[in-house]
Amino acid sequence: MHHIARLLITSVCCGALLSAVTFAGELGDQVKSPREKSPADRGGKVNQDKGNKAGQDKGNKESPERAKPADQQRRAATPFNERDYGRLKIGPNGPLPADKTRSTEAKEALDTARADLTKALSNTSGNSTFQTENELWRDDNYRSASLSLRRAQAEYDNVRRPIFDMLREDSYYRELAKKQGESERVIQSLVLTGRSSFDYLFPHAMAALELRKRMTREEIIALAQTPEVEEARQRMLIAAAKVRELRAGYTAQISGSAQASKLKEDLQDARDNVKQAQANLNASQLEEAEYERIRFNYVEEWRRTGTPPTATAAN
Repeated sequence: MHHIARLLITSVCCGALLSAVTFAGELGDQVKSPREKSPADRGGKVNQDKGNKAGQDKGNKESPERAKPADQQRRAATPFNERDYGRLKIGPNGPLPADKTRSTEAKEALDTARADLTKALSNTSGNSTFQTENELWRDDNYRSASLSLRRAQAEYDNVRRPIFDMLREDSYYRELAKKQGESERVIQSLVLTGRSSFDYLFPHAMAALELRKRMTREEIIALAQTPEVEEARQRMLIAAAKVRELRAGYTAQISGSAQASKLKEDLQDARDNVKQAQANLNASQLEEAEYERIRFNYVEEWRRTGTPPTATAAN
């Protein structure tokens, strides 16, 4: 009886142990990492990574042309066929640099032409005006009219002086002058303190302008009530008109003279010389630049081929 019971217990334990082993194997297959692959799969992955890396290295590798510096690429792309090297002056060690004699002479000629133009402008403007004034003062009529104008101006000022003195004693005029002075001092203070914007200055400026207009109106009224002032003013205007008439007549006379015509011709010739000198300088500089370009191509072709190029006939 005990033997049978022992057999039953042993069979039950073996069955339970077998079930546990089976369940553990199934559970291990389910939780297995998806990245865990067979050796064959891992080998294929390694080969694929090597192929991708090789492709990237091949793509990143620069071509021989791209590896060259920019100046070498430009020189290699410059065509050397059909070059005209007949203009070059060949020395023992290759083509000589461009001759700067022509551009140097053109620059000196341009400086001389500009100096002549400045002199011509001075002759036709400042000097001619000074000479005109001197010639006018040699004329008796003009000298007499100018002296009469000066006397009339002095007489007009002398007649007005008592009127202004009387206005300074007037209380209303004196109050206007006081307010105007205060407004001007306020404006000056605003400017000195950095508050010179429109919003700060505009009200005070308008107030000062209105006060100045009132003072001017008072002066005009006071001067109009004095006949001597108006008579002196008329004499001054007549003397000024006489001076202007004599000056205009003399200016019109000398404008058509041979001397004035000669000054105008000299000025125009000086301007034309400056234009021509500038054009000559530009042409010489362009010619030198073209020579240096051909010389550069000659040297580059010599370096590329190892033999001096054959110079063709110049056009």
